[in-house]
Amino acid sequence: MDRKTSQGGFTLIELLIVIAIIAILAAIAIPQFSKYKQSAYRDAVRSDIRNAVSAIEAFAANYGTYPNTGSCGPGPDQCDLTDGTNTETDAINVSRDVTINWTINAGGCPDGSDQVQVTGTHAKIGGGWSASYNSCTGEYTGF
Repeated sequence: MDRKTSQGGFTLIELLIVIAIIAILAAIAIPQFSKYKQSAYRDAVRSDIRNAVSAIEAFAANYGTYPNTGSCGPGPDQCDLTDGTNTETDAINVSRDVTINWTINAGGCPDGSDQVQVTGTHAKIGGGWSASYNSCTGEYTGF
């Protein structure tokens, strides 16, 4: 008695259908990953701005004066703060591809206090996006 044994395999049509389904799922998922990467870049800038504001305020509390106008980055980097007579080494930690800029305007706030403006950008975010902090209002923008 001859018995034909059948091998359990997939037909070409079944394989093509599986490949098509995987391609559709990948087409849906890949743009979402890009969106999450942009969000992570923005979060890095926001975190670095908060760190820079804390470091600048701590410097002012320690030395009674603000550090010179400056910038830090693009990271990864650690930046020193100084007003020319004193220094805080590695006061600001900057994430990869983030640049932090700050300006100090003496008496720049409406109440006559000094204005601290800290702005941050990320090299991998296009469209001119930035986040900032203004000490006069105490507000963060771009957050």
